[in-house]
Amino acid sequence: MSTATTQEILHSYRHFYRALMHAVQYAKPQRFLARDQLRLAYRKGSPSDFDTGRINNTLVFLENAARERGLEHKIVKNLLHTEWGRREILRECVFNIQHIRNEFQC
Repeated sequence: MSTATTQEILHSYRHFYRALMHAVQYAKPQRFLARDQLRLAYRKGSPSDFDTGRINNTLVFLENAARERGLEHKIVKNLLHTEWGRREILRECVFNIQHIRNEFQC
């Protein structure tokens, strides 16, 4: 495995983003969750992690998820729904902490 060029990484990001948008059918909460997770993965990852085979397999998976409402579509939908639930719980906890702080300030 050799390190990928900047252009290869950028192209793979664009392919992933386009495939994700098709897989979630541009639905509002899911498209933002997918975009945020994709951004985080590309910002945290290193060029040495770039594996063309894995990227191609994932793109095929996402294309299948977009094509029909089969197993792939359900997996993508459930993964994004789980992430949405995690964010809601975190948002609620932060709100409660802020509310408690405001009550006890004099």
